[in-house]
Formats: sequence, C-alpha cells, structure tokens
Amino acid sequence: ERFMWSFDGEKFSAGVEPIRFERNERARVVLINDSMMTHPIHLHGHFFEVVNGHTGSHPRKHTVNVLPGGKVSFDLTADAPGDWAFHCHLLLHMHA
Repeated sequence: ERFMWSFDGEKFSAGVEPIRFERNERARVVLINDSMMTHPIHLHGHFFEVVNGHTGSHPRKHTVNVLPGGKVSFDLTADAPGDWAFHCHLLLHMHA
C-alpha cells in the first residue's frame, strides 16, 4: 500500500477507469507523493503549466519530478482529443 499511487483515491492499476476531460476543459491536477522516492510523472499528448507560486511564471512541461513526501500542482488544458498515457517515467514502474 505504501508504494501504490492513487488518483482521486483509486489505486492506479489496470482496473481503474480513465480520467476523462471535455475538449478544452481546464483542470488543476495535484500530485502527492507519499513514497520514499522521486517519481517523474509524464503526460503524453499535452503540455501543462506548473503551478509554482510565482505570478506570471508557469513553466510549460510534460513531465514533473514529484519528490518524496512532496506535492506538485499543474494546470492542464485538455485540447488534444484521444487516449493519452499518464505514468511514472521510471523504467521499473512503466513495466508494472
């Protein structure tokens, strides 16, 4: 349990339904890392703006490092229709 990521309280596994967005929907995504290792979380097909507390400075990225015990927030505009992978970019975790 300690090493299992969840999205909206649901374990991130093959049995979870995809996260669905309306076209051009704007959403804030908050990632909380309760594990003891850094996780580079990558979203295919989109860039997003990292929420960093600095007005006017929101780096556009497709991958963010979520530090152990850390939290990262980003704003996403769902403007690319289709099914897109959203996963940890550590090789071991991509095979899980």
